[in-house]
Amino acid sequence: MQCSKCKGTAVIFQHYSGQYLCEDHVTLDIEAKVKRLIRQQQWMRPGDHIAVALTGTAADNALLLFFRNLTGKRRDIQVSGIQVSGKIADYFASAREQGITRIALSTTLEMSAASLLADILRGEVERCTGSGPAHTDTPVLIFPFCHIPAEEIALYARIQRAGGDPPAPEKDDDPLLADVHTLLTAYSQRHPAAPHAIVNLCDTLRNTVDHDRVT
Repeated sequence: MQCSKCKGTAVIFQHYSGQYLCEDHVTLDIEAKVKRLIRQQQWMRPGDHIAVALTGTAADNALLLFFRNLTGKRRDIQVSGIQVSGKIADYFASAREQGITRIALSTTLEMSAASLLADILRGEVERCTGSGPAHTDTPVLIFPFCHIPAEEIALYARIQRAGGDPPAPEKDDDPLLADVHTLLTAYSQRHPAAPHAIVNLCDTLRNTVDHDRVT
């Protein structure tokens, strides 16, 4: 199949956009979305030390490579990787000691949407409204791939030759999250834009709250 943007051979079909994309254009599409999200959420500022959480997956390696390419010519931002196993919160103390200001996770669109929807169902909307700029020394968690489907992240990692393992099966430690993820996966097969709508809604709520705090 031919790429919708050029005459190259398509390597993926985006169900939510209706486009076929070749390797070059899927790379450009993903990187443009991630850069736009970082700008909108102010997830990268002069003086930042951004640490990508590494668990051995290709997605983690791809995110680290993305940040290194993005900041390669900048001297005011430091990028590194930290090996992580278990809960990310357990690493906040050591991260703070290393001067890390933001910890980047390679969370996919599907898991972001499921996690946010589960929080809403619990009545815990802090993730939708409480992720503004940091006012403490605690590193801020950021999710640059949260608008990108897992299939596209895996493809991007292969194109970039990031190495690493496929994502591990999602854990069922949280029964509600597991149920929501299953339901959302089934619903998204008929409505591919649903995960995007959930994440976009929470982005809108977060930006509204952040604006109100400033004004």
